[in-house]
Amino acid sequence: MASTSASRSTGVTGRIQTAASTLYSDNQSLIAVKELENAAVEFLATYEDCTHFSSAIHSVGDRCQPVGELTNFKKLFEDEIAKLKASSLQFHKTIL
Repeated sequence: MASTSASRSTGVTGRIQTAASTLYSDNQSLIAVKELENAAVEFLATYEDCTHFSSAIHSVGDRCQPVGELTNFKKLFEDEIAKLKASSLQFHKTIL
């Protein structure tokens, strides 16, 4: 009787260990997918930032006229990027 109880206990323990291992593996896959999703979102945001900056450079270059005073290019780029981001946000809202 004692050996039957011990083998049942070992069987239950083995099933618990197997279930825990399976759940752990499944969770690792989900975590990896979530990390991949986060990386894709970050990549997309970086891509949009680069696109806006490139467009801002082009726009500022087209509009820039030499004058007697110093030009604050940082402010010009920041303002242009803000306009582009606002325009992009409006576009995304209309298609959603």
